[in-house]
Amino acid sequence: MRVGLEARRLVRVVDGIADRDVAVGFLRHELARIGPEASAAVIAEIDARAEARDDASARLMLLVSVALAARECDELRIAIAEAAVARGDVDTARRLRPEPGARAADDDASTVPDFGRGRPITLGERKSLARRRDRDLLARVLRDPHPDVIRILLANPAITEPDVVRLCAKRPIVPDVLREVARSSRWMVRYGVRLALARNPYTPLDVALSMVPHLNAQDAREIAGSPELHDQLREACARAARPRTIH
Repeated sequence: MRVGLEARRLVRVVDGIADRDVAVGFLRHELARIGPEASAAVIAEIDARAEARDDASARLMLLVSVALAARECDELRIAIAEAAVARGDVDTARRLRPEPGARAADDDASTVPDFGRGRPITLGERKSLARRRDRDLLARVLRDPHPDVIRILLANPAITEPDVVRLCAKRPIVPDVLREVARSSRWMVRYGVRLALARNPYTPLDVALSMVPHLNAQDAREIAGSPELHDQLREACARAARPRTIH
């Protein structure tokens, strides 16, 4: 397989797909089809094109991140990360592979909100509430610590970008809740959501690192100077914020 040709093909095809979910599904299929080693090489090629300010490649890289964040892609994502390490592409591997010993949820973050029922409500009831359109009720559901509840909530048409930004900025918060946001093609195309994920110290490191190529230089510099964030994230943002030399 010629890596450059495959990268250009994916950019061209995905750029012509209007539905983001269809594009994400196509990418999952194609990355699984070509296998981990080829996928690692193609992702590196697309990433390089994105860093060279190719907008179509940058859009594709964002959808690749969403595609591989899906739970059903765990095995493929880890295999691609290992292939990236084998070819010396550590940055790509870090964006795909969860950090060992990642930050656990705080007790305060795991508290189920009071829904006024006078009793603890079941997970099934909370999932049902996440499908409702009542804005006052959804404000409570946004504080739910269970990733399955949040996944349903993120698909609710009544939820707005400011809601999701507030969710991503919440501290403390269960890290897997933020991982659910990173799996949503609906919300990952919103810059404010990506920035809030990158800024939150509770965001899993691999998720935060996958945001870095999609930040502007000013925000990358701000994150690079934030002492509360992981050193690897700060270093990646510092590199992203440097002026690009034109040869």
